[in-house]
Amino acid sequence: MPVTGLYFCPDSGTTQAPATAIIDRLSKRYQPVLTTKFSLEHRLLREHGLPTPTPTTSTPTSTTAPNLPSAASASTNNSTGAAGGGAAQGRPDQPRFMQYLDLSHHPGKRFCLVDKTIVTLDPDFDQILTSKLQSLWGMRQTLKADGSGFDLEDFRIKVATLTQGSMLKGVLVEVEYLPASTLEQGEAVIRDFIDQLELPSGANVRLYFSQAVRSGDKEGEEREFSILDTGMQYMELLRLR
Repeated sequence: MPVTGLYFCPDSGTTQAPATAIIDRLSKRYQPVLTTKFSLEHRLLREHGLPTPTPTTSTPTSTTAPNLPSAASASTNNSTGAAGGGAAQGRPDQPRFMQYLDLSHHPGKRFCLVDKTIVTLDPDFDQILTSKLQSLWGMRQTLKADGSGFDLEDFRIKVATLTQGSMLKGVLVEVEYLPASTLEQGEAVIRDFIDQLELPSGANVRLYFSQAVRSGDKEGEEREFSILDTGMQYMELLRLR
């Protein structure tokens, strides 16, 4: 599968439509061919927390007054007790999230990410998600994007505006480099292409070239790029956006 990379520029609050400006610059500089409409829907769900157990207080069985420790031993015991209590309590578990993604240019393949595991699912999973898993996961955020796709020689480019309801979140650009089959072959070419477009830059602008974690992968070893890698890039871009 060809290699993809993502660019995201958050909304700056200006009146200029950044997606329109990017498409205009792309068209004037390279004259790409408009091929299709592009859209996505991303849902972020949070696992419902387990109820906090109610602490119980033990009842003393003896009415005999205990021997009071000396001041020195009391200080030592209190310090030890505080340290022991802190270690026993520990840090609360971090919340778990599920991400659910639908990309228009990958019809019939819906992505689901839990922890670090990403898979593609049958579209019927949507019904299971809404009817069977409501007691386990709660909806936290829904993001949508609408835009256009273009062909330009060895590249496919998609430009879209990302929104949450009526709120503009920013503009995303997907660049797909067709001749490359590994990230090592395609990343530098895609970065150079984005640089030549002179897209808006700034501290909050991000590029995404991540890959999905697979069992059996060896560190530093090249492997063929897959649809799951594209899905992982979108998941990282869209989570808690």
